[in-house]
Amino acid sequence: MMVRRNKDKNMNKNILVAVPVGILAVAAFLLSRSSVSVESVVGYCSVLGVLTVAAMEYRINWRRLFGRS
Repeated sequence: MMVRRNKDKNMNKNILVAVPVGILAVAAFLLSRSSVSVESVVGYCSVLGVLTVAAMEYRINWRRLFGRS
């Protein structure tokens, strides 16, 4: 039992490392093929991150915000 639980934790850690690295690789590939600058992508991601943190902080319910209850 204990070995399986440790194995699951290690797999979760591997996923937490693999997903951001994969996203960065895809982003680097797409940026190399397009005319979009890195600064604009970083800017948009920063704004989305701030909005996400604000939504979590103020517990905004998106369904209620858009009129669906």
